[in-house]
Amino acid sequence: MTAVRDGDDWILHGGKTFITGGNDADFAIVIAVTDPDTKVNRGGATAFLVDRSMGWTSRPIDTMGVYSPASLSFDDVRVPHRNILGEQGEGFALGMQWITRGRYTIPSHALGIAERALSMAIEYANTRHTFGRPIGVNQAIQWMIADSEVELEAARGLIWRAAWEVDQGRDPRHTAAWAKLYGANMVNRVVDRALQIHGGMGYTRELPFERWYRQTRLLRIFEGTDEMQRLIISRDLLRGHARVGQRS
Repeated sequence: MTAVRDGDDWILHGGKTFITGGNDADFAIVIAVTDPDTKVNRGGATAFLVDRSMGWTSRPIDTMGVYSPASLSFDDVRVPHRNILGEQGEGFALGMQWITRGRYTIPSHALGIAERALSMAIEYANTRHTFGRPIGVNQAIQWMIADSEVELEAARGLIWRAAWEVDQGRDPRHTAAWAKLYGANMVNRVVDRALQIHGGMGYTRELPFERWYRQTRLLRIFEGTDEMQRLIISRDLLRGHARVGQRS
């Protein structure tokens, strides 16, 4: 996506893919390259507020879950200079601020799903009988329930830590990466176990597990993949921006 100055306007040309809400949006925040000779993360990109009425179009992308992203197309869309968000060249920095917010709210969403899935698994383990006794007396079921509870509470602690960093006015990028990485993987494991405990019924559309199974898989991809979160965490540690065991 490029933006070229033309008098008091900028001409945007290019595309954006996998944009959340892009099919329904009346406007978009678009980060475009305004200085091709400068690295994007060093001031080569700028953020613009662009109304759909200015000429951009969207196309839905079919996915395996409830997430319905869009592909946006900009064919020489003219945008007034006054529609720049922040300052020229600040686009990448602003984008990183915005995406960090998603990284500490996504695991909260995951936590809610995991809590519900585990509660349903416990109830089913107590009420579903085989060979004259509830399946919850079987050690294999108990281990799945115990592991899910421990992981769920560990994720809660990471989420609270990231939220505390935000409340203190600190940069939450490192702790948000913790929470996003662990929370997104945790909910995938918990939902998988809950589905397994329900057996064949868990695989049907009568229960929400099949939907959660597809829905939660996305959490490990959008707003930064697992691999990106690991990169952030390891890079911060290796460069001394964060220290092992640091609490303040």
